[in-house]
Amino acid sequence: MSTNGESDQAIQKIIAEMETNLSVLTWMNASKHDEGTAEHIRALKAALLDAKQDLVKA
Repeated sequence: MSTNGESDQAIQKIIAEMETNLSVLTWMNASKHDEGTAEHIRALKAALLDAKQDLVKA
């Protein structure tokens, strides 16, 4: 059974991985200039920011 601290660390690690993946997607999309993908990436970044803020509040 994991503790809250371990769960928080796991969540932080997942969020960090997702941020890395979004950075790669942003870089890949820059060469294609696909506005639909760019909008989707912005929405994902906003959702990740919200998740990080919720984690800090918890």
